Amino acid sequence: VNIDCNGDCAGNAELDECGVCDGSGADVMCDDGSMVCDASDCETGGGGDISSGCDLPDFNLYLTDSGEVFYNSSADIAGIQFNVDGANVVSVGGGDAEAAGFTLSSGANTVLGFSFTGAVVPAGCGTLVVLDLNGSATGLSGIVMSDSVGGALSFEYYEGGGGNVDTCEDE
Repeated sequence: VNIDCNGDCAGNAELDECGVCDGSGADVMCDDGSMVCDASDCETGGGGDISSGCDLPDFNLYLTDSGEVFYNSSADIAGIQFNVDGANVVSVGGGDAEAAGFTLSSGANTVLGFSFTGAVVPAGCGTLVVLDLNGSATGLSGIVMSDSVGGALSFEYYEGGGGNVDTCEDE
């Protein structure tokens, strides 16, 4: 006869993923939407580098030191506009926006992109555009993103301090 984690003879209580006997498991939601056992397990940005848009939470942009603008979106993107803080944009191109046929332009610190044919950057993650910058950018602001019918997509700039978004799936 087995004794469960509560010490009950023939009991059926088991340790959950958090090590709690007969517990409910990961029940704390982090800012990135991942579920963890304790709030101290949430990634606070002190970890490794953001190496692709797939490291970001949904509906977020991130500007790398090399001028790549990473994105993660669960919706198609039909229009982009944002300001680069702390630097002027010399040129904009590349990335999934250019691959989708977007017309990309920049002026001073503002970037604008859309398609005259109705093309979209499909839902997913990756590099949205690549910027050639004059100055040291500190982030993106004034973000306006739209879907294929002109509706607003609620994007934010990811200020994770270069940390990975940890979903705890590999722990």
